[in-house]
Amino acid sequence: MKIMQVIPKMDVGGVERGVVDLARYFKDKEDEIIVVSSGGRLTEELKLLGAKYYRLNVHRKSLASLLLIKKMREIIRRENIDIVHARSRVPGWISFFATRGTNADFITTAHGFYSVHLLSRVMGWGKFVICPSKIIARHMQDDFGVERNKIIIIPRWVNLRKFKFSPERDAAKSVSIVSIGRLSPSKGYEYLIRAMRRVVRDNPYANLSIIGSADPSKERYVNYLKSLVQRYSLNYHIKFAGYHSNVDEILSKANLLVMPSVVKESFGRVIIEAFAVGTPVVATRIGAVLEIIEDKKTGFLVNPRDVDDLSNTILSVLKNRPMVKRVVLNAREKAEKYYSLDCCLADTHKVYKKTKELKRILIIKLTSLGDIILAVPSIKAIKENYPESEVCLLTLKSYASIFYDCPYVDRVIPAEKDYKRLRYIKDISSVLRRMSFDYIVDLQNNHATHLIAFLSFGRKSFGFSRKLGFLLSAKAQFPYDKSVDPLSSQERILRLLGITFKEKKLVFWDAKEPDISRYKLKKGRIIGINVSAAAKWKTKNWPLDNLRKFIEMVHRELKGYRVVLVGDKDSEERALILQSSLKKKAINLSGKTTLRELVAVVKKFDAFITPDTATLHLAQSLGIPTIALFGPTDPSAHTVKSSNLHVIVKKLDCSFCYKPVCPTCECMRSISPSEVLSRLKTALGIK
Repeated sequence: MKIMQVIPKMDVGGVERGVVDLARYFKDKEDEIIVVSSGGRLTEELKLLGAKYYRLNVHRKSLASLLLIKKMREIIRRENIDIVHARSRVPGWISFFATRGTNADFITTAHGFYSVHLLSRVMGWGKFVICPSKIIARHMQDDFGVERNKIIIIPRWVNLRKFKFSPERDAAKSVSIVSIGRLSPSKGYEYLIRAMRRVVRDNPYANLSIIGSADPSKERYVNYLKSLVQRYSLNYHIKFAGYHSNVDEILSKANLLVMPSVVKESFGRVIIEAFAVGTPVVATRIGAVLEIIEDKKTGFLVNPRDVDDLSNTILSVLKNRPMVKRVVLNAREKAEKYYSLDCCLADTHKVYKKTKELKRILIIKLTSLGDIILAVPSIKAIKENYPESEVCLLTLKSYASIFYDCPYVDRVIPAEKDYKRLRYIKDISSVLRRMSFDYIVDLQNNHATHLIAFLSFGRKSFGFSRKLGFLLSAKAQFPYDKSVDPLSSQERILRLLGITFKEKKLVFWDAKEPDISRYKLKKGRIIGINVSAAAKWKTKNWPLDNLRKFIEMVHRELKGYRVVLVGDKDSEERALILQSSLKKKAINLSGKTTLRELVAVVKKFDAFITPDTATLHLAQSLGIPTIALFGPTDPSAHTVKSSNLHVIVKKLDCSFCYKPVCPTCECMRSISPSEVLSRLKTALGIK
């Protein structure tokens, strides 16, 4: 694998040192680290390690930075990058859009507490979001809606070979206290300076070194700290030592590390470095520090901004050597168990492997029920061709329940009936964006779904070229020829993913059956009839008089067979009218079953008679002998050939008009009850 690390600057800091550690770790492995940043002191170290380095100004918080997307994409393609790992927000935006339409996955590490606004959202769009602590993981979940299955906690690490354990310090009179970090108000140095007044009074040999540099924007704060030192006459006890790279040497000579932060820390790498060398730590009880330090067991906790608590704890630690010895031994043990470089980088490598192996795939098929059932073979083919994938299906809420135990779908995302509204498109796209899909397969192919696929920012999207198809990254020509069957049509899209059907047939699965005992349908000798197609398609319905005559023929000629009427809510009135005209009543379940119950009911049928509607495809996919009555629509475009499907259609001059309203409906009226009965007997094997 080739993994690109994108970071604002390769300057001082734990994140930057972590990137160098990764480059060193992968140096002798098959995988390779490539780094993109805007420069910095550590770039020379990267070059010495032999890591490829590209300089791009990915640090500037400006819309102009988005102009770098093209250059970043060129690097991705030139280097054949497998994974782009963004470690900050501006690099995140550039990297995210650079990976769209490529073979490179996008992941992030959330290194801190991001303010909740648009600029920060991209840090939750990674295929995986690495967090250094539980508190950052909760922040990403609660504030950015990142799903738990995307979050992986990998703490920052320490190189135990470099940070060697040496708990004993020189018995010199002077006491060395250090505080390491950037000079920023969030670090709370003013409270440490005030605490040193009391410490120095009790121990005049105590000295504090504040190690770290400041951004030019923090010059006023640094001057304020220096003025405090002068005001309290601590010039001989406190020094600002600036940036030092040899943190291991500094800590190994220090008697105490103090971390007086007043703002929640995302981790605190210097704490575990102190753990490693045997230097006791005093830190504020805030943020991720609470995950690292157990008070008086692996370190010492104080309240933030509490000068008395801080000074008392520092003095207590300096005086009580037996207690300190016990604490630093526990701390070293914890560093070895949870924070070793080899362990954490191995976990990072596992994330990279999982990123490449896993595919998150969204299939969009919202309506109608019949078309959704016709799409099941495509859903199955996608799952079989990507067995390690997480397949999600976006479908209407009214149809979602049918897929809850489908082995080809890992997750069903219910959509609202009015999914075509712009407001809803915006909202659902926002949800889908956070789910970080590799592939989005649009089997619906209308304006709304093309827009949803585009705004969900999947790495690649597939569908037909019509409507808003230009928004998709890969497009197939729509089959305008109405004689193309549904699976052949869908296969044009599947080929974009390298998938073809092994066999073109409808499929279903062994769904868990709901309790339908109240309908008293013991399996055997049941003829099912769907009394009505969709409400808007009155031309698809077999006339009621034909239905009545057919049912009476069944009762008369097929002794022992019962007739069951099914249909949706819109068919209830039609079923009641039919029932009232029958001498021997049928079992009327029209509008009474749920969708899952309907599946269980259809399974009981010995044969099924239906117009061109959803239950036709359901019965056929369940292996039930199905007699389909076609009129205004072309069966070759709406059915899949199989041995259990028997199509009856009358060719007229006006055939396949696709009109939902017709004054005569001659195409359906001309299908005689005797012809249907004859076909039924053939399907049942009755001579």
